[in-house]
Amino acid sequence: MNKILLIVLFAFLAGCAKEPPFDPVAVFKDAEEKMRKERYEDARKAYQEIQEKAPDRSYDADIMLRIADTYFGDEKYSEALVEYQSFLNFHPVHRDAPYAQFQKAMCSYKELTTIDRDPGLVRAALKEFQTLLEKYPNSTYEAQARSYVSICRDRLAGYELYVGRFYHKKGSYRAAIGRLEKLVADYPGSGSEKDALLYAGLSHMELGEKAEARQTFEKLTSRYPSMADQVTPLITKLNTQP
Repeated sequence: MNKILLIVLFAFLAGCAKEPPFDPVAVFKDAEEKMRKERYEDARKAYQEIQEKAPDRSYDADIMLRIADTYFGDEKYSEALVEYQSFLNFHPVHRDAPYAQFQKAMCSYKELTTIDRDPGLVRAALKEFQTLLEKYPNSTYEAQARSYVSICRDRLAGYELYVGRFYHKKGSYRAAIGRLEKLVADYPGSGSEKDALLYAGLSHMELGEKAEARQTFEKLTSRYPSMADQVTPLITKLNTQP
């Protein structure tokens, strides 16, 4: 063999021999330290290195969950949601499964914007919080999940009120009644119920539906006595109209 080739070969083998073996435990500890310092991208690369170089740990629960958390910490909620779902697919009964489900719900919740936007994300978050309550009852996240369920339902009711008032203002009273009465039926006791009943009653008045308007106003004052001063003149007006 050519002498130069032999030298190159020996140098290569020597270099390989000097390369320390991959230590997944040490890399994991390093990644955890980076997580504590909120260096999410660096931590993610370290966790992924373990998955690549230690195939037996590719689906390790702790590593999968940490990768999801790095995306969440970076506010990359779409990517985080995918990773949390992947964790749940492989570890549905793991001790951290309730946490993964809660975080999955929060991925949608964190992307919510103003009340007038498409409520798809609110519905998605609500569904995930409800899934947590159904699949993992009595978890440490139950109280938080119930609170977020209430918030999501109030936001959905607020969206229906926004649409209903829009229809009322443009004179589409029948469409307004449809949205507002659905709000009252679907979200009883919500923060938007009072205004929904008021605008539903006003829409009935505009359509000349006195009986329906009176019934709606009476329901409003029955549930919200503080509205009596505002509603009583409207009922009086209905009673004096031919």
